[in-house]
Amino acid sequence: MNVEFINPFVETINNILATMASMSCEYGKPYLKEGNRPLGVVTGIIPMSGDSVKGSLAISFSAGAIIKISSSMLGEAIDEVDETCHDLTGELTNMLSGGARKLLWEKGYDFEMAKPGVLTGEMDIPHDAAGPVLVIPFETSAGPFFIEVVLSSRLQRAALNA
Repeated sequence: MNVEFINPFVETINNILATMASMSCEYGKPYLKEGNRPLGVVTGIIPMSGDSVKGSLAISFSAGAIIKISSSMLGEAIDEVDETCHDLTGELTNMLSGGARKLLWEKGYDFEMAKPGVLTGEMDIPHDAAGPVLVIPFETSAGPFFIEVVLSSRLQRAALNA
């Protein structure tokens, strides 16, 4: 997957955390994920679909990261991963997908995103396209989180269906 596609997600999450939670994060080297299990304790997922692309985006938070982000964004102490953290994961997923979609649209990618879902526990992440899952790892002062992207282009899908 090319950097032109990854950078909008990195840029968007950095902006969200800086403006909404007064936090910073550093991203690591992207890698291909093995398996379907979430990398964190709470995960937001959103399908992406359009004429040229199909796929999904997931953001998975460690307990420390989502507790700190939730506490910072809401201005109140949160001590454990609770319903507030789950709700905020859905909101963060929505903000991330919307911001990245805008930046990608400016680069010529055109697709829609559905309503985000939130997963907790050990269930598999149901990505909305076949293909490799790219993981972009992030580190905050409170712990890691991960953005996963699966994307297949119309050309890839045509080749798979041939």
